[in-house]
Formats: sequence, structure tokens, C-alpha cells
Amino acid sequence: MKYLNDYLSLMTFDDAVNYCMPAELRDNNTHPRYQEFRVIVSSALIALPLMLLFPIFVYYMGKPITGYLVNDLLNVFVLISIRAWGHYRIPMTISALACYWIMYDFVADSGLIYSPNVAIIHMYLLVSIWVDKRWGWWAIFGNLGLLGFLYYRTLHAGLPPPVGSILGGPFYALGMNGLITLFFGGFLAYLQIDQEKDRARFRALQEQKIGLLDEAVKRRTEQLNSMRENIATDFHDETGNVLAAITRQASLLKLKLSQEHEVQPIVHSIIQNSNALYASSKDFLWHLNHDSDDPQELFGYLTGYGQRYYNQFDIAFSSKTESCHLQQLDPTAALNVLFIFKEAMTNVIKHSGATEVELTMNCPPGSVVYALKDNGTWKEADAGTKHYGLANMERRCLRNGFGFSLSKQPRGTCIGITVWVNPVIEL
Repeated sequence: MKYLNDYLSLMTFDDAVNYCMPAELRDNNTHPRYQEFRVIVSSALIALPLMLLFPIFVYYMGKPITGYLVNDLLNVFVLISIRAWGHYRIPMTISALACYWIMYDFVADSGLIYSPNVAIIHMYLLVSIWVDKRWGWWAIFGNLGLLGFLYYRTLHAGLPPPVGSILGGPFYALGMNGLITLFFGGFLAYLQIDQEKDRARFRALQEQKIGLLDEAVKRRTEQLNSMRENIATDFHDETGNVLAAITRQASLLKLKLSQEHEVQPIVHSIIQNSNALYASSKDFLWHLNHDSDDPQELFGYLTGYGQRYYNQFDIAFSSKTESCHLQQLDPTAALNVLFIFKEAMTNVIKHSGATEVELTMNCPPGSVVYALKDNGTWKEADAGTKHYGLANMERRCLRNGFGFSLSKQPRGTCIGITVWVNPVIEL
């Protein structure tokens, strides 16, 4: 009981409203019917404690209170029906009929059509239209019907003639109350309907603007993709050919020179640097010319690279992934992850003595985790080797906001990189 009291004391009114909403509308204020249900639920929650004031006063005055308690229970049933089944029309209609029964009993005991308590009927009308913007105006006819019945009962109540002459007669009271009902009911109903039309026009305009924005984003995305493809093609045609020519010419020069020639190391360095630049340019071109912000696309590229790389060393390479749909990496993330894992794959060859390597990808909420596992035993690092490039990998992770983990076991090492992702919005 103590925990229940603590929970209720911490629950705000918005929490209570959200709790009573239908399952599909909870914490979903973009739903088309969210506002409709929220008004009804919040009104019912406010009415619950306020309606208990009436039976307290009526009981003190020696009048029956059964109708008030029944109406409050019907109000609770409205909330239960909304939460459990997402419907409120039938329980609200039953509650409305119970209200008319209570109001008639309240007015009939204090002067029928002459009673000052007729004001409660007008108050009920205003509340009905306010709570139920779509059908609340039907309370106008309910009020007119109740006033007509009170007029009929007044005519047959056998009241002394002086009462009618002093108060203007039952027809006068009926006419004034009926006109008040029509005026306030019609005026408020018109305002509510007009506001609903304004909201509908605003929503239509908003959807139109969103549609135009979506189209503009699509066109801009297509333009950017086209630019990326053109840049990648031009880069490949121009720079790739130049690098290939440099490598060929340097190789020919190396063959023509004697092995002991003093420029042989320089020529060898030119060939190595040219090959390295060409290899890194291939990564850059892939990053430009593919959906590199797709985690699956990046994993596929890493898998292909790993298979080609480890085949040179007779090491068994495998990969395992789970589906990561509708997730998107940041624009620069893929290239940095690629550089990190290329260095990690090289470290496995240099330092672990592994015979098996596995690349994995899994997708916890809000992130993608890439991991490289091997079954080797890494050698202890020399101070001069900067820990096999691990420091460089950690710095790159820190600079890009990636998570970095290293797990070393007697027979196996695992390097994990956690990359935060954005949900993809389908246009």
C-alpha cells in the first residue's frame, strides 16, 4: 500500500491522462484522434472529484444522493471503456441520460420550470459541447426536451395562480430558458465547429507543406547522389589513371636500374606510396559512390575486403550479421570505421598468429556494433610500436564519437566499435 501511495503522489495529471488513453494513443500526440480522446479523458478525470461535491452537499440537505453516485460511477466506466476498448460514445450517452435524470430530480423538487436550479441544465449544455466537440451539440435537443417535460409537469402540478402571475407564467419561463439554450448552445456549437474547420484547414496546409518539403528533399538528394557519382567517376578516370601510370613508370625504372643503384629505395618507396594511395582512393570512391551510410552496405564492403585480404595468408575468414533495417550512419562514420577495421585486420596478421578471424555486426537500439574476433594470441607490445596501432584506433574512435572496446583472452582477441545511428525516415 505504501508503494501505491508513493506512486500516486509522483503521478502527474498528464501521467493520469496518458494512463487512461487507448493503447495506440499513449505517448502518440501525432495520432489524428489524440486530441479528441485527450479532451474527453482529461475532462472526465477533472469531473470525478468535482462531482463528489454534489452528493456531499445534497446529503447534508437531506436529499437522495443515489443518482449522483451512479453518475460518478458511469464517469469511471467511460474512462475504463476508453482505456480498454478505445470507445466512449455508448458509455457517455448512458452517462448523459443519467445526468438528465439527476437534473430533473434536482429541478422538480425546487419549483419545476420556475426553479432557479434550471441554470444547471444550461451549465450541462456548455460542458457537453466543450467536451464532445463532434456530437455535444445534440445536448441542445436534450435540454429542450427536458425543459418541455418540466413545462408539462408545471402545468399539471396544480400550483396556486398567484405563482404564475408573479413569475410570468410557465410558458414565459419555458420560452426564456429555451431561447437561452438555443442561444448559448448554437453559439458555442458554431464556435467549436468553426474551430474544427480551422484546425482541419491548418492540418491540410501543414500536410501540403510537408509534402512539398518531402519532394524538395527527394530532388535535392537525387542531385547530391548524381554529384557524388560524377565526382567518383571523374576521380577514378583522372586520378586513377595517373596513379597507375606512375606505378608502371616507376616499375619500369626499377627494372632498368641495377639492384645496387642508390635510387632503388626511392623508386621502391614511390611504388609503395602509389599503391597505398590507389588503395585508399578506392575506399574514398566507394564512400562517394555507394550508400555508405547504410550499416549493411558498410558491413558488406568490410566483409569483401576481409575475404580478399586474409586469402593471401591462408587464414579462414567468416562474417555474421543481423538485419539492421531503417538505420543510418552519420556521413563521415563509414570511412572512419573502414580505416579502423583495415588497421585491425592488419594487426591480426602482424601480431596474433591467428588461423581464424570473424567479423560480426549487431544492432542494439540506437547503435550498430562492428566487431573483429580472432583465435590468436597477441604478442606483448613494444613501447616504440604504439601498441600495434591501437592508440591510433582509439584516437579515431574518440574523435568521431565511437565506442571502443578491446577484449583479450588467452586464445582470442576481440576489437569492438560502437557507432551511433539515426533512424531512417522514409519519404
